Amino acid sequence: MAVFFIEHVRPLDSGGLGTVDVVRVTGGDGYPVGTLFARKRLGPQWANDPGAQARFDREIELLRTMAHPNIVSCMGHHLPGHEKHYLMPLYPRSLRKLLVEHGRAITREWVLNFGIKIANALQYAHSMNFIHRDLKPENILLTDAHEPVIADWGLGQFIHQHSKVLDLKTLGAVGTPYYCPMEQWNTGRCEASGDIYSLGLILAEMATGRRLPIAPPFSGIRNDVITSDSHGARMFNSTVKKMTQMFPQNRHTSMAEVTLDLMNCY
Repeated sequence: MAVFFIEHVRPLDSGGLGTVDVVRVTGGDGYPVGTLFARKRLGPQWANDPGAQARFDREIELLRTMAHPNIVSCMGHHLPGHEKHYLMPLYPRSLRKLLVEHGRAITREWVLNFGIKIANALQYAHSMNFIHRDLKPENILLTDAHEPVIADWGLGQFIHQHSKVLDLKTLGAVGTPYYCPMEQWNTGRCEASGDIYSLGLILAEMATGRRLPIAPPFSGIRNDVITSDSHGARMFNSTVKKMTQMFPQNRHTSMAEVTLDLMNCY
């Protein structure tokens, strides 16, 4: 196992269970001196919380287990007895930041390419019995080439209506419940179909450039997202409506099925 040393460069983000900062390699083996990473650490408020500690350990182990180009990689982690953290590549922006900067609808082709990559990555994770449970634009990072990478796999089991984690969040407390399926909000648990619901809302937001109102809560997308009579637009509207059905048994049965439907939306 390579051992190397890092130093703090600047803060990057905070919220939920963790804080993220930019670090620089200063010596040791494995990476050239000066290499930059994003470091995620457990927030100090969770230092004595066994559940949070165990969930963070599981997040590290999960990322060390999975290997997929559209899922964030663990590039290193703490030594035994030291402060818990892990390192991941440093990405230039999140999908949320792109949506804010773009300020309008994204082309259907781009949305479909993006959605298929995310669905394939989640199908891979689901096949290993890993469910994200907190999929939202803030948790999808983008490479310089705008390739999506799913991050933040540790918070999902804390997303529900009685969550003390959500009470500690700022902007995240506004965003997270919107993408959360009803069964998870009510019970704190969901299966792969919960990720399908969340992805459907993300795709609708990308296609329109805005977060669509949902009433009553958790009822999903009921109206057409794209106002076009083309076959692809009709298929896209139908797919998003099915992905975001209120009850999980009415959604797609797997991300593989989502991928097939999205491929018919061009």
